[in-house]
Amino acid sequence: MSINANRLVVEPLKLYSPLSSAWLLCFAMLMFLASNVVAQDGELSKSTLKSSIDRGANWLIDNQRADGSWGSMAGDPGITGMVIKALADTPRAYREKDGPFITSAIKSLLDQQQEDGGVYVPGQGLMNYKTSIAILALTALDQGRPEPMYTDAVAKMRDYVSGLQCAENSSPIPYDRMAHTGSYGGIGYGSDRRPDLSNTQLAMEALQAAGLAEDSDVWKRAAVFVSRCQNRKSSNDVLDGVKKSSSEDGGFFYHPDESKAGKKTDAAGAVTFSSYGSMTYAAVKSLIYAGLEKDDPRVKAAVDWMGNHWTVTENPGMATPEQPARGQTGYYYYLAVMARALEVLGQKELVDASGVSHDWAREIAAELVKRQSKDGSWMNPVDRWWEGDPILATAYALQALNICYANMEE
Repeated sequence: MSINANRLVVEPLKLYSPLSSAWLLCFAMLMFLASNVVAQDGELSKSTLKSSIDRGANWLIDNQRADGSWGSMAGDPGITGMVIKALADTPRAYREKDGPFITSAIKSLLDQQQEDGGVYVPGQGLMNYKTSIAILALTALDQGRPEPMYTDAVAKMRDYVSGLQCAENSSPIPYDRMAHTGSYGGIGYGSDRRPDLSNTQLAMEALQAAGLAEDSDVWKRAAVFVSRCQNRKSSNDVLDGVKKSSSEDGGFFYHPDESKAGKKTDAAGAVTFSSYGSMTYAAVKSLIYAGLEKDDPRVKAAVDWMGNHWTVTENPGMATPEQPARGQTGYYYYLAVMARALEVLGQKELVDASGVSHDWAREIAAELVKRQSKDGSWMNPVDRWWEGDPILATAYALQALNICYANMEE
């Protein structure tokens, strides 16, 4: 890194001797470098983290489509919303006044809001994902404003997402026709009534950001669904002990009848669904949003699982001895939801199975900074769930880093 001395030495320094000027210049350089390097004990500095965030944000801005959107498809509100939120939550807190890269993106997003309140492109599916992400993007932009700009649009989105929940009055498919799989209370992609924990956790975060009333039945129903995705029989009535068994490890999986990390079947035909990281962290924040306390047995069991499987280098539970690379599956999604969950829990450290305390914000940030490409982007070589797209992977990485930055001590 080169430093132009003329930018550091101001006019009054001409009054000093050459030796004094040289000493002051050296001192200024040392202070500059000290604030932008990793400390001798290996800890990441906040200024280095901010620089990493800036590089990622600038890469996203430089790769925006001419129509204001981001993603492989023009006008995609899902990827566009992900990037808007990532930029809005950076330490620089980008807003409309910063230029067309924000205003054109907002226009692209709102142009896709349909009459039913949802934000999506008809016929392309993923209506819940895209609408929930739009809520998170717009509420991030409104954060701290005395008079929010997007209240009406967000209210319509909130009602749309709430209406996707599998409930007593669900349509087109009543929840009771799917009760054997424990779908009640969950939210799916929007084109059908098959919910999953990934869709549900995103919807719950969006509904919380949109100000859904704390006493809404949506939260109560959602807590039922989330609880049915946990390896804990005492609070999961779907694990009935007849056809399904449980590892009782307290972790969570994708759906009461499915785990993306796989399952095991014993000689009697009993099935155990494997717990894994991204869904366990997603469930914890969802249960907190639903009104459960940190000392609730479901939350405590999940936090124990998190400590027992602590890692920032892979999505725990996904890898197998035969396929170790599967540990990178959904890696950037994992870190983004992990950072949010630990922030929602309100604790600065997490204790692992060996009793070691981990400063999660610093460890997540250090790993992401290490994986950042020279151009400022991130990309997952294990291209599952679209993380091979550097736009999406970079948006996930920035969302995690923004949370880490807000929670890191200097």
